[in-house]
Amino acid sequence: MSKLNIALIGAGRRGGGTHLSAIAKLKDVYNLVAICDMEEETATRFAEKYGANAYTNVRDLVKHEKLDVVDITVPGIAHQAIACFMADAGVHIICETPIALTLPTADMMIQSAKANNVKLEVAENYYRAPRERFLTEVINAGVIGDVARIYRIFHEGGYHGMSMLRLRAGGEPKSALGITQSTPIIPIIDGMKRNHTNERWSLGFIEFDNNATALMVYSNVIHARSLGRGQNGISQIDGSKGTIVGEDIYVTPAADLQSGAKGIPHRAKRTTVDVNGVDVIDKIELELPEQTVTWENPLKNYPVAERQIAIADELLSIANAVLNDTEPEYGAARARQDQEMNIAMSESGKRSRETLLFPITELTDTERGTHEKYEKQYGHPIEDVEAGIDTFFPRH
Repeated sequence: MSKLNIALIGAGRRGGGTHLSAIAKLKDVYNLVAICDMEEETATRFAEKYGANAYTNVRDLVKHEKLDVVDITVPGIAHQAIACFMADAGVHIICETPIALTLPTADMMIQSAKANNVKLEVAENYYRAPRERFLTEVINAGVIGDVARIYRIFHEGGYHGMSMLRLRAGGEPKSALGITQSTPIIPIIDGMKRNHTNERWSLGFIEFDNNATALMVYSNVIHARSLGRGQNGISQIDGSKGTIVGEDIYVTPAADLQSGAKGIPHRAKRTTVDVNGVDVIDKIELELPEQTVTWENPLKNYPVAERQIAIADELLSIANAVLNDTEPEYGAARARQDQEMNIAMSESGKRSRETLLFPITELTDTERGTHEKYEKQYGHPIEDVEAGIDTFFPRH
């Protein structure tokens, strides 16, 4: 397999460091040639650590480097500007989540990539985690039957949560109802160095076209794991034959279906292998009385710990798309859809719990407010790519 030249933009962000670590482990896939960050000290420090060239603006990066792929880890408010600029330069893109903050800016990215024949992947990694990959195999094997309801409470939500709800439902979103609330909290700075003075709480109820439904509870403080929030999340998937609660798969023996129908919990076993001193997951296997379900780690030959597998997997997704001229596994269309679901939940809450139908065809007040806030803060319209790539966007 040919190696691809990759550069990372936004090294100072939390996602930047994890992406760099994963890229470094995929030595047979990528040449890390450059690191770009508008903070010169940050760009230089990471460039020295990984043996790459340092840049403080994307214009110089494109001018002086021969790039195949760029990894964008800047704040979401800047995604459309940098992604469109890189697409116009003919560089394939993997972009951190969300694809963009609004649907019009997501469409800018999608259209620019298409016009320039550029692959665009979005780094949604939640469903790529080994546990989630394995549970997908369990559901696809029919262990719990047809999925009817999904509960995701006190976990990360937003577009991440919507991605998981859509995946588990196995259908297309039909409608969304949201309840929102904002309450003050004592001023805090979370583990990602973000400031919080209010908790923005939301409850979302999503209907899918296959009659499955989903319930999600989320807040910025839950996401940050601050003030004790989000320590005991609830993840439950109810099917026609059984239930998945966390990592426990409940199956009812046929002989008990008419006498209590009590589910018996089963938990899968993990096996690992040593790769260059790293304990790497080999497979996850569930043995049931009537069947065995197995997920094998496709990255087990790399020295990638379980917590890093999802990041490495998404980086391989864009690499495979570029090298084989195929579409990325997750892709921009799904990323846009998950953000559309997220926006709908927020908009529904603002409209006194009005149910919103998909697709959303008009600019919502939520998105309009984002555009107006952007222009007021940065002095140019959010659609202005040239101005956007010269703007510094702090994380908080």
